[in-house]
Amino acid sequence: MTQPLRLIPAEALPATYARQRTETVVLSVQLAGSNGERWHALGIGASQEEALTWALESAPAGASWLVCSWASTYGD
Repeated sequence: MTQPLRLIPAEALPATYARQRTETVVLSVQLAGSNGERWHALGIGASQEEALTWALESAPAGASWLVCSWASTYGD
């Protein structure tokens, strides 16, 4: 016998917590390797610099990666 779904009340975020949250930057990043390799990565961070660093760190090891281009994929 199936059980009916129950409503689980969710607490709203306290106003102080909402003010402390930083906006998240999400970038679509194109990388080029030293031997002609190409890589596409998503970068996530609190700033554009952090998001680009994330994308570079997520690329495969063994190549020297350079950022070719990036575009915002979240928010305005």
